[in-house]
Amino acid sequence: MELDIIKTKVAKLAKSKNINIQAAWDIFFFEEFLHRLSLSDYSELFVLKGGFYLQSIVGVNIRSTMDLDLKLMGIERSSEELFNIIKGIVQIKTDSNIMFDILSINDILAESKYGGKTIKISAKFYNVKKVFSIDIGFGDIITPYPINYNYQNSISDNNYSLLSYPIETCIAEKFETIVSKGTNNSRSKDLLDICLYQKQEYNIELLNAAMVNTFFIRNTKYDYDYIFDSLNNVFNSIRIKELYDNYQHKHSFASSITFEMCKEAVYSLLSKLVFKDKINLSDFGVELHVVRHGQDEINKPGGWSDNHLIEEGIQQVNDLLDCIDDDYDLFVSSDLNRAKETAEILNSKMKINVVYDRKFREVNNGDLKNLTKEDFINKYSGLYYSSLKMDESYPNGESPNMFYERISNSFVELLKSNKNKKILLVTHGGVITVILCLLNGYVYNNNLKINPKTGSIIKLK
Repeated sequence: MELDIIKTKVAKLAKSKNINIQAAWDIFFFEEFLHRLSLSDYSELFVLKGGFYLQSIVGVNIRSTMDLDLKLMGIERSSEELFNIIKGIVQIKTDSNIMFDILSINDILAESKYGGKTIKISAKFYNVKKVFSIDIGFGDIITPYPINYNYQNSISDNNYSLLSYPIETCIAEKFETIVSKGTNNSRSKDLLDICLYQKQEYNIELLNAAMVNTFFIRNTKYDYDYIFDSLNNVFNSIRIKELYDNYQHKHSFASSITFEMCKEAVYSLLSKLVFKDKINLSDFGVELHVVRHGQDEINKPGGWSDNHLIEEGIQQVNDLLDCIDDDYDLFVSSDLNRAKETAEILNSKMKINVVYDRKFREVNNGDLKNLTKEDFINKYSGLYYSSLKMDESYPNGESPNMFYERISNSFVELLKSNKNKKILLVTHGGVITVILCLLNGYVYNNNLKINPKTGSIIKLK
């Protein structure tokens, strides 16, 4: 790319979008980084989110930003690993003549509720320079999963494919931030963003699932009264309004969106959220400890498969022994192999009678039971629990609605039949998700991702 040609295009972009020339240059550098990401071996490792993503949806004249936000898929990476990954991305050859250099990698700000790294990068195109940051988050949940996003380059005619957040997850993260930070939030852009996202098309059921997932992983109370009170405090705060008015005055792209419009958008979202009555264990006098079985074979689908614990899973359960009490009145376990083997290891400490109950099995995956991964791909590729409609069953198996009804009925029966008892239950991730929904008033959905890790215990009262 020649300097004079790009200068002309950048100036044209600035004029057409009514932004300053520096903001247009920022877009030029950001887009080249994303272009190289799309060409790299790491294109499926990072998911685009945040302000620049929103800017690409609604237009830079409506929302502008100075940084990039990405979500890292899979396991967390060390600073050294991330440095090498980003280095591999920026060193990809293109015809842009842009030179990138990694300046530093640091932990994301301490007040953030999720882990991650901030990477500072310098960019140079002839005599034009830019220093920007990329925030890479580790912890948040994407509901239901990353989507393929066809990014349209603002400077050139190129477009390229990136992974990005679904709108439902974008809304949920902004909404949770507004609720949890409350009147301590000095970021007026959160109010603007929620207003802009709320104008996009989204699925109400997925939005409810995304809210539960986001509040759960960020350890924020998901309760209507708590949320309502927090929002009232925000929108009745003189300080918050003054901050927003100053932000609106400072940024021309926010000039058409008033504080009152943000308020209306947030409360409109709240009205779309569904909260159910909670089951209180105290009403039954029950103390409940729930264990998810240890890691089992990964070369077969779960569900009703006859999977056994692997060495890692056996070790997980043995490590759990110190967390197990020795005064349970009732010990119940799913009768599937991986749960039974977990219960047997735990019972080496307690040595009490174990009731093996098929009602607390994982979802019945019907014809997918015991398939190898290869057979699954050949016969049922893409048929995952989260891909089912709520009333759609696995072939000769259960639907999410059927599974929910089975577990909820069985759980209530367990409580009613065992009042004033201390119960240990060994079961599966899907079962625990339903139980947590019942106890917390969450609407159940097969895109919830709130189950604990294998070989872990939750103690509930």
